Amino acid sequence: MLAVIDSESHARDRELTLGTPSADWKHVYTIVATSLLDTNSVTGDLVNTLQLHGIYHLPAASANGIPGGSSPDGRWLVVENFDGPTTHMLVIDTGTLTIRQQVALDGQFEFDAVDNQAADLYLIQRLNGHDYYVRLYDLTAGSLTPNIVADKSDGGQAMTGLRLAGMPSADGQWLFSIYVRAHQSPFIHALSLGGPFALCLDLPGDGYLDDPAEMQWSLAMSRDRSRMYAVNTATGVVALMTSDANGPSIVRTARFTGTGTTQPRMRGAVVTGSTLVAGGPSGLTWIDTSSLQVVARSIPEWSIAGVGLSPDGRHLYAVSEEGRVAVIGIDSRGVEAMFDPLAGSPMALMRVAAA
Repeated sequence: MLAVIDSESHARDRELTLGTPSADWKHVYTIVATSLLDTNSVTGDLVNTLQLHGIYHLPAASANGIPGGSSPDGRWLVVENFDGPTTHMLVIDTGTLTIRQQVALDGQFEFDAVDNQAADLYLIQRLNGHDYYVRLYDLTAGSLTPNIVADKSDGGQAMTGLRLAGMPSADGQWLFSIYVRAHQSPFIHALSLGGPFALCLDLPGDGYLDDPAEMQWSLAMSRDRSRMYAVNTATGVVALMTSDANGPSIVRTARFTGTGTTQPRMRGAVVTGSTLVAGGPSGLTWIDTSSLQVVARSIPEWSIAGVGLSPDGRHLYAVSEEGRVAVIGIDSRGVEAMFDPLAGSPMALMRVAAA
């Protein structure tokens, strides 16, 4: 479920079926049986229904099961169905809640991204249990292009790894995803949605089978979306990525004392002013974005499941693995309130919004 919690009354205001939110968070799209439901996230009222004429599901946006499938601007939504040897996908216009295009492909494909114009659909083509290609389906031509979306830095085609999470650039031209590998270092997969090409940017670290703490990476973007940070407080690594005319690159990395590992899961991170705040198995770690050095830690007794900023940027909300919520002042870095909305064990804190 998606629980909507009132931070003043400390109570669950309502519950919605877990789904993919619109870009402005006014809508949540869910699939029940063979229907796509458009629900008003503010009131909980059903806005519209689309019959899919088959069993489809929303693609996963992250390794912990948060649904995705939307274009960077939220205009388009892709749902998928695996029917034996064939993969079926529907490209849906969320403005009218109508099916814009149907896609059928022989083989096992998974949604990766769709651009804001619904011209290019990027897919993961599974080759075996480990390797895969990134492929481009030309929605205008209605066909899979013959070329593999290769790593521009070294020309590599086949990839391997487990995708933890991703986020688009401000202009919707890039999708940044963080991957971990079994016995190799993690990396950021920067996919050009206007390419097609990709860049694989290596991060410091080990394979997740060698160190389960590698599963705890998170991504965060500065408010002006000019800088992105990858951080893992369990292993004690932070990296800064920026973009120029040559594309995105990792420009700096730093190490700090890690907080160990409990459950291998993503923890969440946000950027507020000149500080990166990241969740971990032992509370929150505050990192100066200029020096990439740790400047503070808070609620070390909490194992964090997600973090989010208030719309005015004055408060940080942190959710523990047990479902408790802490409200922390950004200036003081002190806990101003703690409460338990009794909403269950959280997957993530998805958004903090004004009432």
